[in-house]
Amino acid sequence: MFGFNKKPKTLYEKITADPATDIGEDGSFELAVLRGEEKVEPVNTDPLDAGIMEYFGREAFSIQHIENFFEKHKALEAIPHFENWLYAFDQMDRPFLGLSILLMRDSQVIEAVKFGIYLTQFTDLSHKTQARVIVENLGRHSAFSYYALTALLRSDRGSHAFYELGSGLKGRGHDMYDIMARALLEKGRQ
Repeated sequence: MFGFNKKPKTLYEKITADPATDIGEDGSFELAVLRGEEKVEPVNTDPLDAGIMEYFGREAFSIQHIENFFEKHKALEAIPHFENWLYAFDQMDRPFLGLSILLMRDSQVIEAVKFGIYLTQFTDLSHKTQARVIVENLGRHSAFSYYALTALLRSDRGSHAFYELGSGLKGRGHDMYDIMARALLEKGRQ
C-alpha cells in the first residue's frame, strides 16, 4: 500500500523460529575438521582486521566490509590469523561483545554469524545473558553448533551450558557434541 519493503528475516530470526530450517549450511565442514577428515587452511585476515577496526572507529560501512570478507572465507580459516593480529597488536582490551551480538543477530552471511559466535569467547558468557541466549539459540542449528558449544565451554562454569545445549542437539550438531564431549572426558582422564 505505502510501498514499504519488508526487511527479510535474519538468519537468527529464521533459526529461532525453526532450529531445523534450511539455511544452505549444515556444519559439515566443522564436523569434518573435528573428525580429522578436513584440515583448516588459515587465510590472511587483513581485510577483516581493517573492518573490525572500522567498527571500533564507528564507520557505517564496517559491517559490510566484515560480511564481504566472510562471503569468501570460512570462519575457521580466519581464526588463526585473526588471533595473531589480536595478540600481536594488543587488541584484547577491545569490547568485542557488541560486534559479536551485531553479527550473530543481524547478519545474513553464515560465516559472519559463526565469527560473531566465536567473538563471544572474549567475554564471560555466564553473566551476559543476551549474548548467551543468542549463542544458545544459534547453536541449536547444526551450522552453528560447533561455535556455540566451543563458546559456552570456554565461558565460566561453561561445562553445564555445554551439556545443556549439546544433549538436545540432533544430526551433525549432536555428532559434534559427542566428539567434543569425548575429547573433554579423555582430557580429564590424563
